[in-house]
Amino acid sequence: MEAVRNLKVNLKLEGKPCRACQVPLKLAEDASVCTSCEGEHHAHCWESKGGCATPGCVNAPLKRLDAPVAQPGYAPTGGMPAGYAPQGYAPAQAPLAAGMMHCPSCRNVITMGSPLCPFCNAITSPDGIYHGPKINAPGAVQALVFGLVGLVFCQIIFGPVAISKANQAKREIASNPMYGGEGLATAGMVMGIIDLVVFALYVMIRMGGRH
Repeated sequence: MEAVRNLKVNLKLEGKPCRACQVPLKLAEDASVCTSCEGEHHAHCWESKGGCATPGCVNAPLKRLDAPVAQPGYAPTGGMPAGYAPQGYAPAQAPLAAGMMHCPSCRNVITMGSPLCPFCNAITSPDGIYHGPKINAPGAVQALVFGLVGLVFCQIIFGPVAISKANQAKREIASNPMYGGEGLATAGMVMGIIDLVVFALYVMIRMGGRH
């Protein structure tokens, strides 16, 4: 069984983040989909990584055990094993391939310019601020829609749903820097609260009218 399906990005894949660089896929560009975990990748990200970027996937590239490299300019003598360096001498690291870098958090090798590390989800920019593209968090748009619908009818139903969706979106935004839409979530929560207030006033007026 093939490890990957190579195809052009369609409407189903458009906007989904690449498992390697986290940049959303664009319509009609080359993509690679893992046949094991269905993880979406840019074709060039799959090729540069040598397999699936999803941790633990059977199609992820095997970790290579490189032989230790001796400190440049230091020649082991006196029967010292190759790669040995005395105290105060750090063994040299093998040079990275072009376009690759170490994650500042977990030190895994990742594609240069990746806004998030695919291994530990850490922000890779020097200032620690996420500068990549954002998408609306799940529940953000729904919170506003339910809140607006609740202003017209069924406040007791749509109000709590709007507040629940807003809380869900805010949790997603707090846990993943790729998610935005906090303004939509806040507006949906406010609308949901207004829905409940309107319903409470309606009940009070109806009860007052019976006396």
